[in-house]
Amino acid sequence: KKDGLVKDSFYMIFSNIYSKGMAYVFYFLTALILGTEGFGTLRGLLPLMDVMTIFFCSGIPPSMAKHISEFQTKNNNEWVVSVLKIMLIFSVVGALITILLKYILGGGYKNIDITLYLAVGFAIICSSFISWNRGVLQGMLKIKELSKTWVIEHTFKILFVIIFASLFGVFGALLSISFAYIVGGIFGFYLLRKSFNVGASSFKSSLNENKELVKKILLYAIPIALGTASYRLLNDLDSIFIMSILGAYDNGIYGYASLLSRGVFLFASAISIPLIPRIAKTKDFNYFKKALLMNFLIILPVLAMAFIFSKEFLMIFFGVDDYRASICLKILSISAGFMSSYTICSSSLQGLGYAKIPLYILLFGIVLNGVLNYALINKLGIIGGAYATLISSISIFLMILLFIQYKKDKIKS
Repeated sequence: KKDGLVKDSFYMIFSNIYSKGMAYVFYFLTALILGTEGFGTLRGLLPLMDVMTIFFCSGIPPSMAKHISEFQTKNNNEWVVSVLKIMLIFSVVGALITILLKYILGGGYKNIDITLYLAVGFAIICSSFISWNRGVLQGMLKIKELSKTWVIEHTFKILFVIIFASLFGVFGALLSISFAYIVGGIFGFYLLRKSFNVGASSFKSSLNENKELVKKILLYAIPIALGTASYRLLNDLDSIFIMSILGAYDNGIYGYASLLSRGVFLFASAISIPLIPRIAKTKDFNYFKKALLMNFLIILPVLAMAFIFSKEFLMIFFGVDDYRASICLKILSISAGFMSSYTICSSSLQGLGYAKIPLYILLFGIVLNGVLNYALINKLGIIGGAYATLISSISIFLMILLFIQYKKDKIKS
C-alpha cells in the first residue's frame, strides 16, 4: 500500500535521526559527567562494545527479517526462537573476546579495571534480545512498532546515564546502556507478542530442529555484519589506537574534538536514508548528484565554524583549552565531511545493486587507517590520529567516487 509505505518510511527516518541524535547527546553527557580521563576510558571501550555487538548480534536481525517474510507460518515459529538462542550464544562469545582484548590491545587498555570489561560484556549480551525483537518486527513489517523500540531504548539510555554515570562513573555509563537494552527488549517483546505466535513451547525447541534454516540465516547475515562492523571500526580506529598507545587522558582530549566534528554525520544520515529507494527505483544518477550537493551545502558552514571557532567551541562545551584538541577538531571536521560524502556514495551504490563494493573499500580503509594511526600517533600524538583519519577518509571517498563514475560511464556507453 502506498500510504503504508509512506508512513513506514517516515517512522524509520524519524527513529533513525532520533536514535543518532540521542547517541550524540549520550556522548555529550558522559563527556560532561565523567571528566577527561573517564570520558577517554569510555571512548576507548565503546568502540570495542559496538563492533562486537554488531558482528555477533546486529547482523543477524536483517537476515532473520528477510526469512520471516518468506517462511513465517501461523503456528510454527520455533525456528525464530532458535535464532535467539544462537544470538545469545554468539553474544557470550563476543563478551568473552572483549574481555580478552584487555590483554591483546595492551597499553592503556591493560590499565582499565576488569569490572569495566565485565560491564561491556554484559551490555553485549543484553543487546542480543532487543536485536532479535527488532528482526522479528521488521520481518512482520511492523515498522511503527520497530521504530518505537529505537525511541524507547535511546530515551531510557539518556535517563539512565544521567543517574548511573553521576553515581558510578564509567561503570555506571556502561550499565545505563545495558539497562536501556533490557527495557527496549522487554518493550519490543510486548509489541511482538501482539501479532506473532511465540509461546512457551517455542523456547523448549531444540536447535537441531531448524538447523538448515538457521544456518541459511547465519550465512546471509555474515556480509551484513562485516559491512556494518567495518564502518563502525573505521570511524573509531583512531580512538582505539590512541587509547592503547597514549592512554585515557589523551584519548579524552581527542574525544572532545572527535565528538564535536561528528555532528556532520547527522546530516549525511538524514540524506542517505531516502536516497537508497529512489536510486533503486529509477537508477537515476541525478539523485546522487543532488544528494552530494545538498550534503556539501549543509556541511560547508559547519566546517567554516569549526575552523574559525574551534578553540571557543571546546571551551564552551567542555571547558578545555588545549591546542592539540583545537587542531584535531579542524582536521577531524574535514574528515567528517569526506566521510559524510562517502555515506552518500555508499547509499547510492546500494541502491544501484552494488552493496559489496562499499564493504571492500571499507576493509581497505581499515587497513590503511590502522597503519597510519600506528605510525603517526607514535610520532605526532593525538594530532597524528586526526591526520590518519583524514587521509583514510579522503582515500576511501575518492575510491568510491571513481567507482560510481566508472559505472555511470559504462551505463551511458
